[in-house]
This record gives sequence, C-alpha cells and structure tokens, in this order.
Amino acid sequence: MRHLAPVIAVLFLTLLPSSVAAQSDERETVQSDVSTREISIQSNFTGIEIVLFGSIDFTRAPSPAQPPYDVVMVVRGPPKSAVVWRKERVAGIWVNSKSETFPEVPTFYAVLASRSLRAVAPEETLEQLGIGFNNIDFNRPDDRRDRKTLYRAALIRLKKESHLFQESDNGVTFIGRSLFRGSVRLPVNVPMGRYTTQVFLFRDGKLLSESQNSLQVNKVGLERFAYTLAFEHPFLYGVMAVLMAVTGGLLAWAFFRRA
Repeated sequence: MRHLAPVIAVLFLTLLPSSVAAQSDERETVQSDVSTREISIQSNFTGIEIVLFGSIDFTRAPSPAQPPYDVVMVVRGPPKSAVVWRKERVAGIWVNSKSETFPEVPTFYAVLASRSLRAVAPEETLEQLGIGFNNIDFNRPDDRRDRKTLYRAALIRLKKESHLFQESDNGVTFIGRSLFRGSVRLPVNVPMGRYTTQVFLFRDGKLLSESQNSLQVNKVGLERFAYTLAFEHPFLYGVMAVLMAVTGGLLAWAFFRRA
C-alpha cells in the first residue's frame, strides 16, 4: 500500500490540473439586456427611465467587495445630420455666419461606467470603441484629427443642455460578484427610432467581452400621425396646417362678430 501511494498521488495531480485548466480556459463573457424593448410615446409622455442589467459568465471575482471588473454601458439613438452655426455681431445684430455640418450625430447618447472612464481603460481603447463624448464618431473626414474644434464642442454642449447627451462615471452598480445594473433617463424630447445598447466588460484596462441589444421608440395615436405626416409628407403637412389656421381664424371671426 505504501508503494502505491506515490502512484495515486501522481495520478491525482495529473488529473486535477486538467480540470482546473479546463475551467480557467473559460473566458469571461458579459450577458446583458434592457428592461423594455419598445417605448410608446403619447401626448402625456414626460420621459421614461430604462434599466440596463446583466451578468458576467465564468467570473473570477475573489469577493463582492473587490470586483476586478469594470463595466461600461452605452446607449445610442439613430444618427442624423446636424449643422452648427457660429453667430457674429453685424451692425449690432447677431446673425449666423459660418457653419459646420456633422453627417452622423447620435440623436441620443448616454454612457455609464462603474467608475471614471479614464480609470477603466486607456484613451486609445476608448477612442477605438467610441466611448465618451470626445470619442463619438460623427463621420467627418477630419473629425478624428481635430476633435476639439469649437463647432464640435458647441454641438456636444447643446446636446447636453437638452439632456440628449448624458454621462455618469458611477452609473453602473455591481450586485454581488457578477450581477450589475444601470439606468438611463430618456427625456421628454427623446427622438424616435431604433436605439442600440452596448455593454463592455473590462479588466485591467483590457476589453474582455461585449454585448449588444436594441429598443424601439415610437409615437402612437395622433402624435404618430402628425409626426409621420410632418417628416414623410412635409408639403401635405404644410397645406393642412395652413387650412387649419385659416379655419380657426374664420371661426373666431364669426364668433366675435355675433358677440
């Protein structure tokens, strides 16, 4: 029996590392979802809060108090062209002078992180992934070369003032070792269209995994009819607006005439 002990020990040591190695080879993967996939906007719409949540498969976190991971969430609205004008004072009157056109600007952009973006990953990585206001790709040829122009800064400032660009360094909260969540407030002026949600998993500044979902924002009822008519049939919308204004004026004239 004493002679068999070394053989048993060798067999145990040869089998144990293989199982541990198989488990360690499993790469951490992030899984995510959003609390709603469709938002219907009616006349009484005052904004809505959506929740992004997820988990980390094959997590290697040592304890809930010391999670080695960072999570970044990005919510993007459908891109549209935007023009930024520069005002100048001419003869005492402020008028539009020069302008810059940005072909593809997200109509909504929100980024949430478990801590400061600079602490999550290097600037080069954030730029490649388009994370952060300064790294949004507006699809301009010289945009990556000069990202601190006055027009770009003005565009971002206007979007932030209208709550269409949002950023929160502590917007993602870990629940235990692998669960996390974050919330984004869509304002009352949220644009229509399909939104994408991206969740990035980092550790030690390196991207480990990425998950993506989408949600749809639509108008319903009379609001949808007016929105569709205004953007898809502008001529007909203008004619109807003029007819309604003339009809309202005639009715008011008739009422006050009898009075």
